[in-house]
Amino acid sequence: MIQLSGNRAEYPAWKPLVAICLLGSSLALSACAVTDTPISPASLIADKANRNIFGKAAPVPTAYRTMVNDLSDVVVQIFDPRDTTLQVTRSNADPILQYFVQVLAEHGFGIQRVSADQGAQYLQYELRSIDDENGVLVSLNVGPVVATRYYQLLRDNVVTPTSVVQLAGTRAPVTVADTPTGRFKVSNPAFSQVQYVAAMSLDEQSPIISLVTPDVINSATSQSARGPSLQALNSSKVEVTNLFFGTESNFASILDGHEQVDRQIVVFGNDSMILGDTNKQLIDQFVDEKLEATDVISLVGCSNGPTALDIGNEGLALGRGRRVIEALMARGVSREQILDEGCWAPTKADDRFPSRGVVLELWRSQS
Repeated sequence: MIQLSGNRAEYPAWKPLVAICLLGSSLALSACAVTDTPISPASLIADKANRNIFGKAAPVPTAYRTMVNDLSDVVVQIFDPRDTTLQVTRSNADPILQYFVQVLAEHGFGIQRVSADQGAQYLQYELRSIDDENGVLVSLNVGPVVATRYYQLLRDNVVTPTSVVQLAGTRAPVTVADTPTGRFKVSNPAFSQVQYVAAMSLDEQSPIISLVTPDVINSATSQSARGPSLQALNSSKVEVTNLFFGTESNFASILDGHEQVDRQIVVFGNDSMILGDTNKQLIDQFVDEKLEATDVISLVGCSNGPTALDIGNEGLALGRGRRVIEALMARGVSREQILDEGCWAPTKADDRFPSRGVVLELWRSQS
């Protein structure tokens, strides 16, 4: 989880009683009726645990559905549902997660079932009871983006927010409407806004897979067995040519009028997409000491050589590139400043590209 920043006098102190990290498989919720009896965070957790022993999903109380709807409205403003597929773990049946999935699917998001914590937009949440009267902290993770808010459960399953919406991993503009309803009470209009906070540790984020549907992943795996694919979609869903087969960047025309002023290589472990402390420090120095506001970063994710992963060299190359992009954006670099592409093959490339790393080139306008 992220470290929540802000004045302690403005936000209630809390201690974790339980963290529920999850991810789900079915969009269907239990058909059990949900009553409006007031319920505490601790009793929800206990009820959930007891019911799951017998393989039955606990119902989601009205108050918790209200909080899920509130944070889901934030996610819809950050990601375009028409172009975004969320990954959820196939084997998990957590009821609150399932309700998150249902609500986001109704907004138009695609849903992909995965066998582990993998995916560019891997969905998970955390629920914490606060050391305050019926206080709850709910945090929703969608890939590198984390939306967090404090709430208080009132009588008759009415919810009121007791903090602003805290966002990490993005600087996307978000409007917090906080429209009062019979189940949502706005006690303090000052909380109807966003606070942008530091991103969580990148090593706590989910590994990346390059593509978002099982059919496409199977196709990519099949191609890697025959030989490296010629093209793929980068993290912006732009089709780029595999640089293993070419010498010119896909973005050469954009870089016209620029000169290369720096070059760094971020090296990953074998079959790994974890950055590690050394690489994070390298990226910190790159941003703090080298990058200027109008510079352009050319980024090439690489995987050249044998791999045991089903996603193949293509998935590793683009996934490593995506991980570095997330690190750059978490440090305030605009997505528009980054041009990403890849180099992948089951054999070693020439000296231009590492076997398992990401090449960062800094380009500066000559005008």
